[in-house]
Amino acid sequence: MEPEEYRRRGKEMVDYICQYLSNVRERRVTPDVQPGYMRTQLPDSAPMDPDSWDSIFGDIEKVIMPGVVHWQSPHMHAYFPALTSWPSLLGDMLADAINCLGFTWASSPACTELEMNVMDWLAKMLGLPDKFLHHHPNSVGGGVLQSTVSESTLVALLAARKNKILEMKVSEPNTDESSLNSRLIAYASDQAHSSVEKAGLISLVKIKFLPVDENFSLRGETLKKAIAEDRKKGLVPVFVCATLGTTGVCAFDSLSELGPICDAEGLWLHIDAAYAGTAFVCPEFRLFLDGIEYADSFTFNPSKWMMVHFDCTGFWVKDKYKLHQTFSVNPVYLRHPNSGAAVDFMHWQIPLSRRFRSLKLWFVLRSFGVKKLQAHVRHGTETAKFFESLVKSDPLFEIPAKRHLGLVVFRLKGPNWLTEKLLKELSSTGRLFLIPATIHDKFIIRFTVTSQFTTREDILQDWNIIQHTAAQIVSQNYGLHCTDSGDGARIPNAIVKPSSDDISNASELYLDGGKYKSPSRKIVAQPKKLAVSPSTCAISQQVKGQGDPLDDCFPEDVQDVTKQKLTSFLFSYLSVEGKKKTARSLSCNSVPMTGGLHQCNPKGAATDKKESHTNTRILSRLPEEVMMFKKSAFKKLIKFYSVPSFPECSIQCGLQLPCCPLQAIV
Repeated sequence: MEPEEYRRRGKEMVDYICQYLSNVRERRVTPDVQPGYMRTQLPDSAPMDPDSWDSIFGDIEKVIMPGVVHWQSPHMHAYFPALTSWPSLLGDMLADAINCLGFTWASSPACTELEMNVMDWLAKMLGLPDKFLHHHPNSVGGGVLQSTVSESTLVALLAARKNKILEMKVSEPNTDESSLNSRLIAYASDQAHSSVEKAGLISLVKIKFLPVDENFSLRGETLKKAIAEDRKKGLVPVFVCATLGTTGVCAFDSLSELGPICDAEGLWLHIDAAYAGTAFVCPEFRLFLDGIEYADSFTFNPSKWMMVHFDCTGFWVKDKYKLHQTFSVNPVYLRHPNSGAAVDFMHWQIPLSRRFRSLKLWFVLRSFGVKKLQAHVRHGTETAKFFESLVKSDPLFEIPAKRHLGLVVFRLKGPNWLTEKLLKELSSTGRLFLIPATIHDKFIIRFTVTSQFTTREDILQDWNIIQHTAAQIVSQNYGLHCTDSGDGARIPNAIVKPSSDDISNASELYLDGGKYKSPSRKIVAQPKKLAVSPSTCAISQQVKGQGDPLDDCFPEDVQDVTKQKLTSFLFSYLSVEGKKKTARSLSCNSVPMTGGLHQCNPKGAATDKKESHTNTRILSRLPEEVMMFKKSAFKKLIKFYSVPSFPECSIQCGLQLPCCPLQAIV
């Protein structure tokens, strides 16, 4: 290809990229292909003679696009954002043309100097301490661009390990370093990213994952107790990874509690803010940074939410010399006249060579400015609030963890297999992409607002798919009479649809002159959930009077059950001709048992035989795969490396009595 053809073909490619990104919402989000799909579409060997560019370009849509997950789609809600933008694309176009390898200052001074300056810009934008700045009189730290947060965490752990071993060598000069390394131990919450575990595997440092509180946050007392226990065992605590914005539910560890403990105990405090870090450009979100002054290192991904495409990870340390002592090698061919006086980033990382990543970051920061980046973050957060309001308006669903930033987690009320089935059905359509996680043994679905192109209409479209799919699953499994919604979906009569007023009043942002503005900051009031009567919810005779088999039962001594505030038409008493009916469930403490199983519930033993027979029929209606759920199938469904490790399958029951017939239910 000659320069003139490149000029022409380059314009064609830019046009194709513009068309692709402008219309990406029209594409199926996830591909409908099987492993090995491409093998039959490509020859066994590379061509001996050149292919024409027309043939190569034509294969983009024929071979590549059928197997692409469209991460820029407004209907992409899995994982966390992985955004790009027009300035970012232009930045890498130029960087790829220059194609310098900036391992030392001398290998390309502009590569090093621009990176130092934009890392200082970024630190100031986030409100990080001055100790993380390159250009500050009292700082010996600074920032560097790494490829991923996973790599940054490994670099931090290796630096902490080296520093601790050097300290131990002072008192134990004759002890082998491998022996000293074997006594080191590091800490993170049980919600931490899997990359922390991988860093431990590579560095041969033990990692202890500590339990979190009810808000999924690692607290100071938990860490303090673990350190004391391990010191008694002869172990040497060395490192703590605190997470700001966990993968599962976007929870935040308590820096204000962890920081002083790390400082007093001599532990390296590393902060992983991979997703949430971008939010700190907005001052209102910096409350989560309380305690940042204790940090030894901090990392986040502009390549997630800041619209700087992958790879681009910011990593700051308060003492660059601790990186030098860990990674410095200085062969003669890498030395230059300014060695020692200038920054050589090869001493700050594992690889030698490095790309000109700072160019695209520079383009983005200048093109958007701080104010528009703040508006972008607020728009994503408000859009997530809007989705949250829709979920809360439907009594079939629950939100088991507090929403933070752009991530909402939700599930169908009831046993885990309902939510699992919902996710499976949604995934099969390819119209939106969601992934699971588990919290407190509950199977949940994560919904992240990922794209800057996402509108309220996109959210409504996705919610419509979720709601109708859930309605079909519930009606199929619990015999609810349904009505046609007009678009082919069948909805149980009692499903609550968000009204037009609810939607119009929900928190939203609109564009005005290119800027995001909020017409109202008030939070939308959720519809009151009313008691359900036979006139508003028609349930088949097979389960009439039995309440919902999924919910925990209500107390049997309630005087007037029709006055109770009900969370769902499935989770309710039914008042028939003014007579009280006792709600029953499939939980161990309330389900009526038969035969020798009455010892599970003494009250259940006294129930009428006819009622027991009816409940037996309810159990028999559950699918076989629910009663005998295979662990391998569960693990296959929820396999996702970025989600915290999933606990073993267990029954959703507080008692977990051995006599319960439902121990196979997840």
